Amino acid sequence: MNTTEAQTIGQIIRRTRLELGMSQYVLADRLAAVSGKPTMGRDRVARWERGSQVPRNEWRQWLSAVLDVPTDRLDRGAEVARRQNRLGHALVTGSTTASTGTARRAQGTPALLPVFRSRVQAGILAATLLNPSRAFSLSELAEEAGGSLASVSKESKILEEAGILYTRYEGAIRLIRAATDKPMLSPLTELIRVTYGVPQVIGEEFGRAAGVAQIALTGTWAERFAGVAGPEPESIQVRLIPVADEHPDVRELRAAAHRAEARLHRPVVFSVATKRPPAGQRGRRAPRTATAARVPRQRSHGPVVHIAPQSTPDAMPPTAEAWATGADVIARLNGGGHLELFSGPSADSRPHFEVAAHHLESAERVLASSPESAFVLMYQAAQAIGTGLLAAQGLRVAAGSPGDVLGQAAVAQFGPQFRQLELLRQRHLAMTDPSWRDNRVADIDVDGALPAIRALLKSAQDLTIELNLFA
Repeated sequence: MNTTEAQTIGQIIRRTRLELGMSQYVLADRLAAVSGKPTMGRDRVARWERGSQVPRNEWRQWLSAVLDVPTDRLDRGAEVARRQNRLGHALVTGSTTASTGTARRAQGTPALLPVFRSRVQAGILAATLLNPSRAFSLSELAEEAGGSLASVSKESKILEEAGILYTRYEGAIRLIRAATDKPMLSPLTELIRVTYGVPQVIGEEFGRAAGVAQIALTGTWAERFAGVAGPEPESIQVRLIPVADEHPDVRELRAAAHRAEARLHRPVVFSVATKRPPAGQRGRRAPRTATAARVPRQRSHGPVVHIAPQSTPDAMPPTAEAWATGADVIARLNGGGHLELFSGPSADSRPHFEVAAHHLESAERVLASSPESAFVLMYQAAQAIGTGLLAAQGLRVAAGSPGDVLGQAAVAQFGPQFRQLELLRQRHLAMTDPSWRDNRVADIDVDGALPAIRALLKSAQDLTIELNLFA
């Protein structure tokens, strides 16, 4: 049998993810974005990769979109995994001759500091110990630590039994905070601060500097944090994006670096990006792609701190470079006659968004009695959302253009969550093809996708506030 054909879906996911330079956290973040399901976490990706769980058909569709792997290949890999599970094979991601340490790392032991059970546990400790006066709900801790509610609940109970955390209840809400009266917390807090607490410290110190819009941790430290194997980082590299038309005071930035060095006990090296968005695009919100990892996301006072493992300037949170890439795609589609420029009263997104909202409400009403009708309404709502985004820029799809033009234009400019436009279009085409083996839609399919389309509508409405006509 061909080696590629014999791969389990976990091996396919892991190999493709590594080829694309993604960590498990980045992949989980992108899947959460395109699926509209914020509960998607890194722990689920880890279970898929090590074979303890096989992704359902729904997730294989999203994996296909994010990893650009054909769905049928993922389906075959899922069948291989099920067959091996039935035979009782122990599935281990990667080479079966890997050392114990390598196998553990593949299953999620943090490369930066393997003292902790998992990244989720480290994220919980970073959130609670570095914010000792605050009590967190389980959902807040899940957001901070980058894990599922179940994993956060399990880890926090273990830490509570160890005397590190306290739990109290307000009604049905479980609130968790650091056990600040315990003497062992002082050295543990220091250990967390110089490892998983780096994003918070950097955010606090550089966020105080005037004129800083975005902060990214890059280089070797970010690679270790994201789980990429390699040498111990000698310094912490920080890249700053200034507010448009402002120049942060270098002396203030140096002072921030010195304060951070004193707290983190290692050198902090910063650089300031010099590129600005083109004049017609200043003030726009950056597309919500998942270039930077959010694993775990500690609280910061000021700009959000992104973790960008690649050390190149392109690894920064998407700003001018991302807009330029989107502009190139739009220019190519326009030059090929697939997009048209227009202006006047018609260049207004609001009517399209109103139609989308109406379709989504109608889809909810008819879901129980007619899932197929609900799906068609949801598909039309997604198309209206994409059309509205382009209309705000004075763009529209030209007559006779390929069906995927709308999705291409939206993804290029606004991020991977807009791949849902093309996924829904393809599913709609399958519904109208009687030869397609899976052309029926169940209510659970629509019910699971509706929140994602609602979130897409909200994102589009937020984006259009700051969009100008495309030039």
